Amino acid sequence: MSLKMEDTVKNRTCPKRPFTCYVEKPSAKDYLLTVFIFAVCTLIGLLFQKLDLTDTNIVTIYILGVLITSIVTDGYLCSVAGSFLSVFLFCFFLMEPRMSFKTYAVGYPVTFFIMLISSVLTGTLAAKLKMHAKLSSQLAFRTQVLFDTDRLLQKAKSETEILGVTCTQLIRLLNRSITAYVVENGTLSEGKLFSGEKESTENFLTQEEQQAARWTYENRQRAGASTQYFSQAKCLYLAIRSGNNVYGVIGIPMQKETLDSFEYGILLSVINECALAMENVQNAIEKERNAVLAKNEQLRGDLLRAISHDLRTPLCSISGNADMLLSNSDRLDEATRYQIYTDIHDDSEWLIGVVENLLSITRLNDGRLKFKFTDQLLDEVIAESLRHISRKHDAYKIVADCEELVLTRMDVHLIIQVLVNLIDNAIKYTPSGSVISIRGVKKAGKAQVSVEDNGPGIPDEMKPHIFEMFYTGKTTVADSQRSLGLGLALCRSIIEAHDGTLVLSDHAPHGCNFTFTLPLSEVTLNE
Repeated sequence: MSLKMEDTVKNRTCPKRPFTCYVEKPSAKDYLLTVFIFAVCTLIGLLFQKLDLTDTNIVTIYILGVLITSIVTDGYLCSVAGSFLSVFLFCFFLMEPRMSFKTYAVGYPVTFFIMLISSVLTGTLAAKLKMHAKLSSQLAFRTQVLFDTDRLLQKAKSETEILGVTCTQLIRLLNRSITAYVVENGTLSEGKLFSGEKESTENFLTQEEQQAARWTYENRQRAGASTQYFSQAKCLYLAIRSGNNVYGVIGIPMQKETLDSFEYGILLSVINECALAMENVQNAIEKERNAVLAKNEQLRGDLLRAISHDLRTPLCSISGNADMLLSNSDRLDEATRYQIYTDIHDDSEWLIGVVENLLSITRLNDGRLKFKFTDQLLDEVIAESLRHISRKHDAYKIVADCEELVLTRMDVHLIIQVLVNLIDNAIKYTPSGSVISIRGVKKAGKAQVSVEDNGPGIPDEMKPHIFEMFYTGKTTVADSQRSLGLGLALCRSIIEAHDGTLVLSDHAPHGCNFTFTLPLSEVTLNE
């Protein structure tokens, strides 16, 4: 994706200065160094004359002075000026007659000209090599900043963290304070100052500065210092922008020196990286939001399909049996009428259980289910749950075995609902005559309850999904009805709300074993 900043090469903040990189205005310090170097060279030349050394050695000293000048000063001007100064000093102080630009030697003008050309070429080449080294250092620094920025932005997880990384890197690059604004809920937040100095007394968050930043956000254009919009502002404001989306605004103080083309280019690169990182965060948030919506739609669709398909069978059975009683009640014998009444009652009980599970799991997920924890004896709770089992348990052998005086902390109504669901689940998926055992013991400082059966068991490929909502597998219950797949999911949620666990294991030699734990209650005896 190409990131389009509002600034192009033609509209850069700094004016184009192609010669600036090679010709820099010397400072007063550079001029003083140049004069001092050639003064020393002249003194050394006078010393060489006292020692009767040739003029060639003296010329070499001046060329060496030109090289030293090009190294210790900035740009070309001082080295070129030093070349002319060396010829002037050599002619004025070291040629006969001294203190004059006249000379008795015929060939000295040629010597002066060659000395000047050599000095200019030497100084120019030395300054150029120095400038190339400086540009190479700048390029390496720029590459390192961009690499570090990319690496740090990849680790950032939020827009605020991304903005902090970006401002830190810009401080490292520009060595000046940075102001930053992030877009929150469609509006520009209050600005934040990232100081690049130990003590920053400048106020870059005034109302005028914030207006310039807000204008940049609303118009997607740069504003502030060195621009035609809010030119009196202290900072230059650039939008953190990707396409038509603006994620924030960066403010660069411009009261010091203006940005050159090198600094401005890397500034745009860092802001582009920031915009890309913020776009990725927004895409991740949107993707997660869409995933949640898709999951909710899937659950809603599963619920509607389950209700429309699985509730229709018992409702049709109730309706048909009731119609038969209304139309042919006098023609039916007592046994047939009793069977019809029984079928209506069983189907009604099944519907009541489904509705109860639906209400409970909906309230639990919405946080509206209120828990009423009390201390209860485990054996009494198990006995109470058996009284809520459907009539069909008469065809099964249900055995309850519980240790005495196991006092647990629980919401008794919800735990009875868990036991009823687990026992009904065993009845539905095991053949008539199967043995279902309910055991309660103390183990590892908790109360442990298990519901075992000796039915066909659950296939291994179904076990990882058995506690998922609306998961029913491919198993058909004995009465050809399909479960909604809510019971086990509800059981696990209720047990976890009691700080317990519900697990499934195999029962030897065959069958299932659902085991859950509950916290024990402490009993204080007062003598």
